[in-house]
Amino acid sequence: MNAYAYTYPLVSLEVTRRQMTNVARPDGRGAAPMNQFANLAFMPDASFTGVVRPNVDTLYSSMFFDVSKEPLVIGVPDMGTRFHQFPLLDMWTNVDASPGPRTLGALPGYQFAITGPNWQGTLPAGVREYRMPTDGGWLLGRIQLNGRDDIPAVAAIQQQLTAVPLSAYGTQYVPPENTDLHADWPKKQEVAAYIHNLTPQQYWDLYYDSLSHAQTRPEDKDLLTQLAKVRWSPDKKLDLSQLSDSDRRMWENARTKALQKIEVISGATAVNGWRISRSDIGSYGTNWLARATVAYAGLGANLPDDAVYPATTVDGKGDPLGADHNYVLHFGKDEIPPVDAFWSLTMYNDKGFFIDNPVKRYALRGEALQKNPDGSVDIYIQPKSPGAEHESNWLPAPASGNFNLLLRLYRPDKKVVDGTWNPPGVTKIS
Repeated sequence: MNAYAYTYPLVSLEVTRRQMTNVARPDGRGAAPMNQFANLAFMPDASFTGVVRPNVDTLYSSMFFDVSKEPLVIGVPDMGTRFHQFPLLDMWTNVDASPGPRTLGALPGYQFAITGPNWQGTLPAGVREYRMPTDGGWLLGRIQLNGRDDIPAVAAIQQQLTAVPLSAYGTQYVPPENTDLHADWPKKQEVAAYIHNLTPQQYWDLYYDSLSHAQTRPEDKDLLTQLAKVRWSPDKKLDLSQLSDSDRRMWENARTKALQKIEVISGATAVNGWRISRSDIGSYGTNWLARATVAYAGLGANLPDDAVYPATTVDGKGDPLGADHNYVLHFGKDEIPPVDAFWSLTMYNDKGFFIDNPVKRYALRGEALQKNPDGSVDIYIQPKSPGAEHESNWLPAPASGNFNLLLRLYRPDKKVVDGTWNPPGVTKIS
């Protein structure tokens, strides 16, 4: 079972990579060839079902990279005080670096190089180096979006992002068209379901054909020693057809048991009805199962220092949130989420998508909320408007069915990360 839990994140990222890079040129819808930025420059609405729990706080600029031949130099334009971050995930889904204002401070634009574990050389002056443990990986950039009218400004920033091979640094580099296209690679498939439906041999064939699958991390040593005892290694292909019947059944049964443990939503602490992940997320050490469950439920997770996402499906008493009731989320003056960037509250239906409503409002931003005279904040969560005096703080709920809520806390204060601060429970008011 350990072999499956250990490899599941890399396989998940590989399937995602194949779906998002199998294009000739950037398509403007989140796909781009390797080593090229894929920018999403639109704000999803209730008709969008491309991913669960979409976000209207940031626009994404992502890139799958392969620096096995040479480093890739990334250029980031001046964004002033606008929140942004460009986490770098290795192929095992660990966040090995998180370039942005949190780690670099306020800069009028900056450059950094992604280098592989075996690269030796010198970078241009002023270019920071981020050495990755795998040649392949994923840059998952997020840039603050301040409403629909702000899309052109963020899109203009996205167009200024650059990714240039070190050998072309300082030139007018034009990325080549991708001609290495694969008709057999998955397309528009939910990654976890795709992996679930693979046979055990198909799973291992995919793993051994994945980018950087043999580039393990230092902390893997003891586990790899254990797995070698059952004749598994990261670089020697496992062919189940060559095993004895009993050994083949062992591997097949282990996959079933592993998926039963991986395909769950776990690892979060429940506080006042909110599930909050503060550890074993983004950086996992030797907790292979935690890394696998996060890859299953939320591939591309941030480090807690970058963002924490409390989520709830229940009110403070543990009852499911439903359209038959009105609710309020009350933050006392000293309970307002402590963040260095900003925070928001987003509403989703029971399938994880936005809910159509008369005011086309899917989330509320903390800085835009009206405060009570004592400095506290009330958010009204209900199907109908709470009245003109409270409408700025109204988060429309569905007319029927259950729903769930997600707080997004960007650059949370240490009190959030260490658990000193927790969100209050949602209160049923009628």
